[in-house]
Amino acid sequence: MDKELEETLEKTVTFKVGDMMTYGVMSEDGNEMLAAITGFGMNIRFNMRLINSLSDAEATANAMADVFYQALMEQLLAEKADVVKQAIP
Repeated sequence: MDKELEETLEKTVTFKVGDMMTYGVMSEDGNEMLAAITGFGMNIRFNMRLINSLSDAEATANAMADVFYQALMEQLLAEKADVVKQAIP
């Protein structure tokens, strides 16, 4: 690993609790979160130089959905493998 990058990754940053951001999906009844993305200092950026049409935006959103689907499946397999086994005939 590059020494400069390694030094940057070793630095400590302090955030206030109020700085934590949360993005999530609520259940149908609106009482609980089905999924949440949380963190301090989060910054969601899109490369607007490359997103020049609705088609580009939809492709980007679909690709992001695929990333989160993959993460969900990994966690599901790790924590609830029995649910997956039930679905396989």
